[in-house]
Amino acid sequence: MEYTARLLSLFQDQESLSADMRITVEARAKDMIENLTNDAGLFLHNLDVELHTEDEVKAVITHFPAALSFYHSLEDQDSDDDDDDDDDDDDDDEPIELLAIQIAPSTPHGRNAIPFIPLLAEQGEKLNVGGEGRRGGLLALDKEDFNVLQNLACVPYDDSMCLVFNRLRQSDLFKKEDIRQYDLLYWSCKLESKETFEYLVDWDPKALKEYRYYGNPLLHANSHDIDNFAMALKAGMKYYPEELGLLFKKNFVGDTACKLVFDKYGEEEAWGVIEKCFEETRDAKIVERNPMTNLYPFMLAAAGKTSELNTLYYLLRRNPIVLEFNGEMDVLDSPVERKRRRVS
Repeated sequence: MEYTARLLSLFQDQESLSADMRITVEARAKDMIENLTNDAGLFLHNLDVELHTEDEVKAVITHFPAALSFYHSLEDQDSDDDDDDDDDDDDDDEPIELLAIQIAPSTPHGRNAIPFIPLLAEQGEKLNVGGEGRRGGLLALDKEDFNVLQNLACVPYDDSMCLVFNRLRQSDLFKKEDIRQYDLLYWSCKLESKETFEYLVDWDPKALKEYRYYGNPLLHANSHDIDNFAMALKAGMKYYPEELGLLFKKNFVGDTACKLVFDKYGEEEAWGVIEKCFEETRDAKIVERNPMTNLYPFMLAAAGKTSELNTLYYLLRRNPIVLEFNGEMDVLDSPVERKRRRVS
């Protein structure tokens, strides 16, 4: 650290220098700070929880706040080529954006960068990185028009992701309405990000029913992939068993999700997946009436098309008790009968 010590001594004693020499020192110091800011920006693009601590990262930001807005491209990450320095910033990313992009398993620094995202967002919010309303860079868009939250939602999950989400929520940088506004349920509804999907659903279960992706309910929007569809159906069965996991909810053209998967995958494959979802959610109470419609869930299937009658048969076979109510529903639900059951 010999040269650092000499510089500190020079700066502390610069009043003893001549005026023209002080001007020269100031100019060189300005160049040095600019270069160090660029170095700090590169440092923030390559964070690793095994190599760096939060205090160290925070110190870098404190001394070089402009580094939070330093642009760099993922393609240049392992390159020493200086010819790209004049590239348009629109092709590059700020540190928080690049960390979010990098967390895919195929990138070198990925997983170990995740824990620093809340810190970068918190510090970026204080310094208004990216401008008003961008939450310290969380809402900045990359070249694919994805913001940081969307990138986080659709990458493989590990325990650090839960900590990141919780801290961002505590800082009010991640809001419940973001789940719907930025299609986070849709992007996370895949096997590799299953835990993220479940985390988001637990936070906003009503979104399963109310959210639309280009006019389609979540179950319909995921009918293009049978595994994604199964994830959405299981979540629906957990929160909406009285509506059979929203399997018979219609989209904007009047098709049920059940019809879509039967048409796309064929009766055998589609029904096999649906039946497996039902088996894995056995605690769903299908013998209880929907309080809004006063109908049993199996009646939704009974009103559907021929392919959906497979569901009716399965539900009745699994819960034959509902057949005992057939023809006696008025008696069972009469005020006298309800009063008799309460007394007994």
